[in-house]
Amino acid sequence: LHWLERRLDLDDASVGKIIQRLPSILGLSVPGNLQPKLNWLQRRLDLKDDVLGKIIQRVPLILGLSVSDNLEPKLQWIQERLSLADEELSVFIQRMPTLFGCNVDTNLGPTLDFYIKALGGDEDEAARLVVQNPVLLGVSLERRLKPRLEEAMRARVVIDAGCLKRIGQYTEKRWQTSIAFQERQQSSQ
Repeated sequence: LHWLERRLDLDDASVGKIIQRLPSILGLSVPGNLQPKLNWLQRRLDLKDDVLGKIIQRVPLILGLSVSDNLEPKLQWIQERLSLADEELSVFIQRMPTLFGCNVDTNLGPTLDFYIKALGGDEDEAARLVVQNPVLLGVSLERRLKPRLEEAMRARVVIDAGCLKRIGQYTEKRWQTSIAFQERQQSSQ
C-alpha cells in the first residue's frame, strides 16, 4: 500500500478508496503485476505520475485488468477507430478513463456504430463527435441513445452531431424540455 502511495503520489485516504473499490488489489503482486502495469500505462499514454494517479483513483479497475488481453487491445481499437495520434489518445483517455471498464464488442463498438449510422454513415463526423465529447462513447445505447433518437425522429428533429450530443449528454429533464420545444417548433410551422 505504501508503494502505491509513493508511486502514484496519493494520500492514505485515496489509497483507501481505491482498496474499497477494488479489494482484490491487496492480492496483487507489486513487482509481478502493479509495477509493470502502471509503468506500461504511463509509457503507453505518456502520463506524468500525478495524472496516472488521478486515472487510477477514478478507475481502480484498471489495476485488475490484463495489459495484453484488455488494456492494449482497447487502446488500439480506440486509437484506430477514432484515427487518433498517440498524444490525442492520451488526452482522450484522460478525459474519459472509465472507458477502460467498457467492452469493445458489446459497448464501445456498437455505440460508435450507432453514431455513424445516425449520421448517415459518416465515420469521420462520428469520430469527431466522440473525440470532442468522449463521454458520448460511455452512454448506454439501449437505455438512452436509441430511445432518445426515436423520440427526436418522431419530433422531426434534424439528426446531426449537435442533436446526437444533446441525446447523449442531456439529463432526462433537460432532454424532455428540449424535445417538447422541438415539437412545438415543428407544429407551428
